[in-house]
Amino acid sequence: MENDWKKELLLETRSGPRKLWTRPWGYGESFLFFGSVLSGGLAAEYAFGPLDLKVLAWPFNFFLALIISAWALLARLLKNRAPFKFLSSRPPAVALIVCIGFLSIIMGLVPQASLPYRAPPEPGLIGRLGLDHLTSSFPLIFIYFFLLIALGQTVILRASLKRPVFLLNHLGLWLLLIAAGLGAPDRQRELMVVPEGGLEWRTRQADGSFLEMPLAIRLLNFDIDEYPAKLAIVDHSSGQALTENGRLAVFQLDPAEPQGRLLDYDISLLEFLPRAAQLRPDLFTRAITQGTGQPAGQAAKLLAKNRYSGQSYQGWVSTGGLSYPPRPLPLGDRWLAMTKPEPRRFLSQVMVYTREGLELTAEIEVNKPLKAGDWLIYQHNYDTLAGKESLWSGFELVCDPWLPLAKTGFVLWALGSLGLIIFGQKKL
Repeated sequence: MENDWKKELLLETRSGPRKLWTRPWGYGESFLFFGSVLSGGLAAEYAFGPLDLKVLAWPFNFFLALIISAWALLARLLKNRAPFKFLSSRPPAVALIVCIGFLSIIMGLVPQASLPYRAPPEPGLIGRLGLDHLTSSFPLIFIYFFLLIALGQTVILRASLKRPVFLLNHLGLWLLLIAAGLGAPDRQRELMVVPEGGLEWRTRQADGSFLEMPLAIRLLNFDIDEYPAKLAIVDHSSGQALTENGRLAVFQLDPAEPQGRLLDYDISLLEFLPRAAQLRPDLFTRAITQGTGQPAGQAAKLLAKNRYSGQSYQGWVSTGGLSYPPRPLPLGDRWLAMTKPEPRRFLSQVMVYTREGLELTAEIEVNKPLKAGDWLIYQHNYDTLAGKESLWSGFELVCDPWLPLAKTGFVLWALGSLGLIIFGQKKL
């Protein structure tokens, strides 16, 4: 092996620079090459500004995927030719990974603009070079395409059924990168606001216009499931809640444990209403209406007894609703007040209609989207001031045609990674 290397060096010395590609490139040459690629990307970003990813949308991204796949297949036949031999060696692979790590560090240090990035570049060198929107900048796109080519070529040249772990791991990663990168321009994200009882099929765009969607949503009802509120004691003169050992002193309401202590008081929970309506200032009852913009705050009937003076106070405490203010319980020069309850989950009961004639009735909540045809419908927001009595609900509609390919790649990659953990280098 050493003699072969010396022969190649001798040929290179005799024939001049044109024999540079007759041997694999070293680390210095590989870092120089990909450093030039990064420099070219920065120059292109500075000259042409941010890239609109929509120019890479279907069918252009599909043809790019075909070209990358064809290059990988061609590497099987021309693996000894200079370009294919270059991308198959270890130094270029290391240099490529270092470049990706370098860009990742920049993304972590420089605040990134949200996608899609179509605004004029920010003033200053960072904005002009695309460092504040790297995911849609020329430097990352150039490196990304070299990564896809090198990884695809590696899969074709080294994959074998005798090495299933390597095949699953690298093929899965390659498919996942193609779906995530080339599929990004085809990914649609739209926000739709639907009033309760109303039907909506349009989304408002940034310029104020409306975009008609291939589906319509009718909001039947919106509701929030809340945790029971907490109690705190507020000083009458300062209006500040009292603390204990440097922390806010609170008592968690819980019908299963109605007894407890809060600072100098023994608290007894006599009645708890998770959805309350106020009949009189000193009387609450269970609310039976919902979605009308009327009362729906929590209320509790309490008995508070001072452990030292023995004086007792009994009455209602409430968080308040849209039609009545919060109600504390007077404790002499202090107040026993109810804090704002924390939401456990919020959900929307909807009917969805598609152009294909599909009708779906379902509940949509956070992290539990509804699939309607090619679209995923996520619970996005609501009227935070009205809380559980919000009269509208916001949905995020997501369509990703490349998602099945991404899921396939992720499963293959996960299986390959599991194989690496179990077998190590034995089945590579």
